[in-house]
Amino acid sequence: LTCIHITPKFVRIRRGVASSSTTSRSKGRAFTTPQRSTTTKSQTSLFWKNETTAQRHHRRIGSSSRGSVLGKVGGDRLSFAKSTTTPGRRQSTTTTSARSSSERGEGKRTANAPTPPTPPAGNGKRTAATRAISDPSSQTPSSSPPDDEDFEDEKTTEMLDQRCELNGDNFAEQTVATPSDGPIDVLHASSKQTKSWQAVRRAVTTGPVQSNALIGGTPLIDVTNVLSLNPTNVKIYAKCEYMNPSGSIKDRIASYILQAAIDSGDLKEGMTVVAATSGNTGSAIAAACAIRGFDYIVITNKKCSIEKIDSMRAYGGKVIVAKSGVPADHPEHYQNIENTMVAENPGKYYGVNQYDNLNNALAYEATLGPEIIAQTKGLITHFVAGSSTGGTLTGTSRYLKAVNPDIKSVLADPRGSVLWDNFVNDVPENDLVVGKWEIEGVGKDSIPGVLSWDVVDGAQRGDDASSFYTCRKVAKDLGVLVGGSAGLNLHACAVLSGKIDQGVIVTVLPDSGVKYLSKIYNDDWMNEKGFTGKEKKPEDGEIYWRPEATDPCANEKSTRMFPKNNCSLKDDTRKRCNDDEMNSREQSEAELRFLEETAARMVEYHRQSVKIGEEPVVLMNTPETIRAMFSEAGVGMDFEHQEPSWDEQQLRDAVTAILQTSVRSSSPLFLNQLYAGVDPVALAGEWVSSALNSNVHTFEVAPALTEIEKSCLEKVTRCWLKTKAGVETPEHDGLFVPGGSISILYSLLLARDVVDSSIRKAGMDRTRNLVAFCSENAHYSYKKSAIVTGLGEENLVAVKCLPNGAMDPGALRAAIASAISAGKTPFYVGTTAGTTVLGAFDQFNEIFDVVDEFQNANGKTQRIWTHIDGAWGGGAMLSKEHDHLMNGAERSDSFSWNPHKMLGIPLQCSVFVCKHAGSLSKANSARAEYLFQPDKNNSGADLGDRTIQCGRKSDAMKLWLSWKLRG
Repeated sequence: LTCIHITPKFVRIRRGVASSSTTSRSKGRAFTTPQRSTTTKSQTSLFWKNETTAQRHHRRIGSSSRGSVLGKVGGDRLSFAKSTTTPGRRQSTTTTSARSSSERGEGKRTANAPTPPTPPAGNGKRTAATRAISDPSSQTPSSSPPDDEDFEDEKTTEMLDQRCELNGDNFAEQTVATPSDGPIDVLHASSKQTKSWQAVRRAVTTGPVQSNALIGGTPLIDVTNVLSLNPTNVKIYAKCEYMNPSGSIKDRIASYILQAAIDSGDLKEGMTVVAATSGNTGSAIAAACAIRGFDYIVITNKKCSIEKIDSMRAYGGKVIVAKSGVPADHPEHYQNIENTMVAENPGKYYGVNQYDNLNNALAYEATLGPEIIAQTKGLITHFVAGSSTGGTLTGTSRYLKAVNPDIKSVLADPRGSVLWDNFVNDVPENDLVVGKWEIEGVGKDSIPGVLSWDVVDGAQRGDDASSFYTCRKVAKDLGVLVGGSAGLNLHACAVLSGKIDQGVIVTVLPDSGVKYLSKIYNDDWMNEKGFTGKEKKPEDGEIYWRPEATDPCANEKSTRMFPKNNCSLKDDTRKRCNDDEMNSREQSEAELRFLEETAARMVEYHRQSVKIGEEPVVLMNTPETIRAMFSEAGVGMDFEHQEPSWDEQQLRDAVTAILQTSVRSSSPLFLNQLYAGVDPVALAGEWVSSALNSNVHTFEVAPALTEIEKSCLEKVTRCWLKTKAGVETPEHDGLFVPGGSISILYSLLLARDVVDSSIRKAGMDRTRNLVAFCSENAHYSYKKSAIVTGLGEENLVAVKCLPNGAMDPGALRAAIASAISAGKTPFYVGTTAGTTVLGAFDQFNEIFDVVDEFQNANGKTQRIWTHIDGAWGGGAMLSKEHDHLMNGAERSDSFSWNPHKMLGIPLQCSVFVCKHAGSLSKANSARAEYLFQPDKNNSGADLGDRTIQCGRKSDAMKLWLSWKLRG
């Protein structure tokens, strides 16, 4: 157990070595970035602000393999901070918030380009509650000398400054397109059930997977030093899409489109898939068809390299090579050949139609976009991509802008393509003039239906020579062999790096240079085409920004993920929602994305917690220090008289603060009298129940959960009463209740109703002199229940115990006899299976023998209710080794058990069962007819009138799911 006591003088711990450190002092120079809210016409797209935490001040906790580090992050670790080093001291540069900077008129914007978003500074100093995110390129320890206030010696400094994981704000663990609902099997999963790419990568590295599980999750490489014109402040990263199984980015859409067609019934067994392609999609479709067992026909043109044509044939299908250079409306244009074949052969051919198929863009929105956000830890400022079908640019940009509307999307287009004139010069599609270019797989002779200019902010016009030169440069300097479209993208990134002051540019490397050995990497071909020595310098390139993109402040609406509440904004320009909507669609989608991100983050939190040594179980704080940490993180706990609404980054920081100041109860090192550990499957059940938000009071509101609860009650009853296989479940009643203490209360209520049912109406009569008994080691909730029921503490007798902590049967006999002699009426005996402190099990057979003596004394029956509080030890009934501890338990009238104790079911999960059907309703029913109408459908299925509550959470789901898994 690693335990850190946090005081005003913070402590750093790494691998068992601790040294005190004061907060670092630094002077901050403000960078300002005007912010704007962007809205588009694109379907399903919502843009909301995602401010990163890269520079939200100086102190952080980062995790190492063995411990936790708490301290400052210097300027050399901040993505957009400019750092200066002086002997013996490290200075970090922080940013002020964009809003405050713009109000002061500070900062400046580049004349020919929109300024990328600058991560804002937090309020106050950075603490353990909110960690900084380091630049992904920072892979080596800082070379800057340590601050002499922070470290006692250089040896400790070197140890502390080693690379460590930044778990608190690690977008790679937090941001997923949609959660995976099962094994990684894209082949048989619905196209709408997109896999988590992190899960795919884990599966690939830990065991065998299906071949199509290799799609996506490609590495992000740093090409900054080779291409950036401003390597200090502008980073360039590239996604290695050539590492997909068929060798290109098109594997993403091929799998997605075909599975969507299968799901919708458009693609049926026995049909042949037909796809027009400039090259890569053909290979990807061929591979996807091979996996799924479909025949295929791929149509390309003579411009396609021989390597790509051969790869299309390699999967066993047919390839048609059409003419190149024909007009887009010509019957022999490769796209029109596909359309004609499909139209003339309905039911025989399925046309992929990648240029107009909306699933093209959706594939990238669901996979590539989330990966980029995760791998850059949310720090991306610009996305650069060429376009042919428009899917990569549209889908990826749509997702990126939904996460952060300030991310700029830039088209890389080769000279000769019509996309440039349509976007930049607004030339109508019918008036576009097609030129010639040699780069394959990018550029277009018509405007594809998938492409949406709404999500594109700028464009860079490249050329063949510069693109091919860049391919060769990257091969020579980085050892990475890429295709011509990758060269086009990288050249555009280099141009862009010289036009912005700071930023993180991300692009894609769509395919491998292996497909172009006979062209790009062949000197004779390059000379023949006249490309050698004709490349242009990136410094001479230009970026076109569409007018509304050049001034991010031109339409300055709220950049908040959640717009301000009406009550706090006088001139609210938000769209009002329809009468049947709680929020506008945009706001609802933004909130759902936050929910999705948080869910992924909690999965990773649990994963870290269950590993011994990964994270400390607890960081010791006082109430005052916790509140101070929240305030310093800009997420104060207290509410103002008119509470201003938070932005999404404050919500993230609040979650981080909560996680950092909470106990990791799922750690194997966490042991408590109440519970220990968390069953991950049961945790999933808890999340499902919460997401359903069902109220288990009436069947119609929670039909499945009601029946699941009944099934669990029946199973627990059979275990408690030791019912043999093949024997019908005995008569019983029961409920899942909010805690073992409430179970004891229920048992007393039932016992009281049995001895005198008139108490329901007339109340407790002191002349009856009711008296109850429990062990002196019993849970204190027996006493509380005596108070609540009106029995009174004086009428709850604490029976002496044996040395092992169990109730002494002889002492119980004496106590009951003494009470009868005093004119009192014994009506209840509470026993315990596993006392809280000593874990003692009462001797149930001997105790119930004593109870029977008094119930049948002198031939007169006096009903005494018996209960077993098995909240802690009741799980022994499931153990072959320890079930003897429950001998005689089947003789009791009622039994309670908390699966959240021994079984690791998430809090809380408590079961109360008794032998007498209908007893709960008899004792507790209030017959609220507005809920429990006797003439409604399935009225007998309701559970709500049995309880002393009205609304009731479903706690059975998590136990049921875990029990079903483990048997």
